Amino acid sequence: MELTGRLISGRYRVERLVARGGMATVYAAMDTRLDRRVALKVIHPHLAADSTFRNKFVQEAKMAAKLSHPNLVNVFDQAVDRDIVYLVMEYVSGITLRQALNDFKRLDAERALEIFEPVMAGLAAAHGAGILHRDIKPENVLLADDGKIKLSDFGLARPIAAQTQTGGVVGTVAYLSPELVSRGTADARSDIYASGIMLFELLTGSQPFVGEQAVQIAMQHANSSVPAPSTLLPSIPELLDELVLWATAKHPDDRPSDAVEFHAVVSRARKDLQRGNTGELTEILRNTINLRSAATRTDATTRLPASDENATVRLNNSNATERIGFGAGASNQTIVLDGQDVHYEQDGDGEITVGGRHRALKILIAAVITVVLGLGAGWYFSAGPGTFAFLPNVAGQKFNTAITTLNSAGVKVVEVHESSKSVPADTVISTDPPGGALVFGGKVTVHVSTGPKLVSAPNLAGKTLVEATAIILQNGFAVGQLNSWFNTAPIGTIYAYNGSDGGPIPEGSKIDLEISLGPIPVVGGMTQATAAVVLQVAGLTVKTTTEQYSDTVPKGNVISLVPLSDPIGKSGQVQLVISKGTDVVIMPNVIGQTIAAAQTYLQNLGLRVVVDTNQLTSNWGIAKVKKTGTAVGTKLRVGDSVTIISR
Repeated sequence: MELTGRLISGRYRVERLVARGGMATVYAAMDTRLDRRVALKVIHPHLAADSTFRNKFVQEAKMAAKLSHPNLVNVFDQAVDRDIVYLVMEYVSGITLRQALNDFKRLDAERALEIFEPVMAGLAAAHGAGILHRDIKPENVLLADDGKIKLSDFGLARPIAAQTQTGGVVGTVAYLSPELVSRGTADARSDIYASGIMLFELLTGSQPFVGEQAVQIAMQHANSSVPAPSTLLPSIPELLDELVLWATAKHPDDRPSDAVEFHAVVSRARKDLQRGNTGELTEILRNTINLRSAATRTDATTRLPASDENATVRLNNSNATERIGFGAGASNQTIVLDGQDVHYEQDGDGEITVGGRHRALKILIAAVITVVLGLGAGWYFSAGPGTFAFLPNVAGQKFNTAITTLNSAGVKVVEVHESSKSVPADTVISTDPPGGALVFGGKVTVHVSTGPKLVSAPNLAGKTLVEATAIILQNGFAVGQLNSWFNTAPIGTIYAYNGSDGGPIPEGSKIDLEISLGPIPVVGGMTQATAAVVLQVAGLTVKTTTEQYSDTVPKGNVISLVPLSDPIGKSGQVQLVISKGTDVVIMPNVIGQTIAAAQTYLQNLGLRVVVDTNQLTSNWGIAKVKKTGTAVGTKLRVGDSVTIISR
C-alpha cells in the first residue's frame, strides 16, 4: 500500500517513503494543521487487520505519547483512517546506531558512553513513568543530524501472535534476557539486560552470543553468562567491563532495578572516563562514598560519611589522587595532602573544581600558554602551512559526481568498495573523515556501495505466516508482498517465496510470500448446480462449461475442473467439464430393415454408416438390409463406422 501524496485524516500529507520494516512502514509527512514535518508510522495492513495486535498498538501508543524527553522520539498522535492504522511521531533526520556500527564496526570506550548515556537517560524517563521498551537494540537508537541521540519505538515491538521462534516472547533474539527466554516474563530489568548487550556490541563490534538458529542464541542467553568485553578486546577499560557485567547479570536481582538507577551510574562512569579514570566501579555499585582509596592508594583507607556536610581526611601518601567523589548530601569536603589544604567544591552537575594556595598561579600560567598557543595556531591555520578547508559532504552522491567534488577540494581520494543494504550501488556511503570535517590536504577514504550483499533466504517452506514473519525479521529481512493462492500445500502455509529456489537474495531485502489457500475443492461427480455452489463458497466462480462423454460420470454431472489462470486465488474463474453420458454403443440388429430406416437409426446412435448396395438411392426406402459388417451386440463408440449391406 503506497501512501505517497495522500492526505491522511485530512491533516497529514505524505511526502515520501523513509523506511519499511517487518511491522510498519515509515513516511515523512507534513502536518498541514501545525505546519511541521512529522514521521508517520503506518502498520502493515495484514497486522492492522488483527484486532488483538491493533488494540495493543493503540493502547501502547497512548502510553508512549505521555512521555516527553530530549532523548526519546516523541509521539504526537495516533489515529485510524479507514484501513490505515498509524502513529504520528517526531521526525528525526539522521541514521540509526545500527547503520553507524555497520560503517565503523565498533566504537571506542569514550564514544560508546557518549551515545549510550543519553539512551539510558531516555530509557530512565520511560521507566520512571512505568513504561517498558521491550526492544532495546541499535536499530531503535537514532543519531540525528543535529547531534541529538534518541531512543525510538517504545512499547511497539511486540510479536504479532503468541507463537514465535523464541516461544512467543517480546524482543529481538540477540537482546533477549534470560528470564524472557525461560519464563516469557519481562520487567525493567529485561530492558537493562538488552541495554547491556547493546553496550557490549558498541564496544566490541559483535554480539556476545551467535548461532545459526534463533533458538540457539536464545538458549545461550538462558544458560550462559555474558563475558567481559575486554576478553574480546583487552584495551577496553575495566570500568566498561563492570557496567556490561552488571547490566547483563543472569539473575534479574543482580542487575540495576531500572534505568533510573543504571543511568546514574552510567553518567558517573562517563565523567570518570573523561577524566582519565578507567578503573573499576566497585564503590559506586555498592552505593558507598565514591572515594576510590582502596584501589588507588596505599595508605589512605578512610572513607567519608555520605551525609557529612563538612569532612576532612588527612592523607600522608604523596601519590594520593587529586579527585574525590561526593556522596548524597555532601556539599563541602576537604582533603589534606602532606599538610597542604586543597579545597574541593562540587557544582550542580557533580563536576569538581580545585581550590588552594597555588590556584591563582596555575590559572595565570595556563592563560599565558593558551594565548601563546592561540596566536601561533592562528598564523599556522590561516596563513601558514596548515591552511585548512571544510571537506564537502558527498554521502549519497554517485561516485563520479563525488570524485569531481572532492578533487575540487584538493584532496586525494582512496576508493573502498563495500556492500550496503540501504545505499544503492555506485553511490557514496560515507567518507573518512566525514563531510564537514576540517582537512589539511592529504587523502580522503570514500566508501562506495556495491549494493546489498547477496545471501541465502531462510527456510520458510511449510511455515505459517506468523512463524515466517518471525523468522524473516530475526534474519534481518523484511516481510514483502503477501499473495494467497490455491495450492496442494496445507492451507495457511508458505509454499513459495523469494529465494525458495536456493538462489541468493539481497541482504535485508523484502521477502514476498506465497500462502496456500489449500487445494481447489474437488467437484468431480457432483451435479453442475451443486459444484457451482461449492466453488462459490471457496471464492471461485464458474465462467464457462464444456461437455465430454464419460463412461463413469452420469450425464449432466461434473467430470473435472479447469482453472482459467495459474496460479489461481480468491475470485478466480474456472471452467467445468460436464458429462454427456457414456459414448458406448451396442450394435443393434438392423437386418431386414429398409436401407433408409437402418441408416437413420444407426446415425441417431452416433455411428457413421457406410451403405454397400447395388440399389439406386431412390429404392433405399424399399430395399432391405441383408447383412451388416459388424456383428450384432458388438460394443462400439460414438463416431465409429459400421457397414450395412444390401445386394
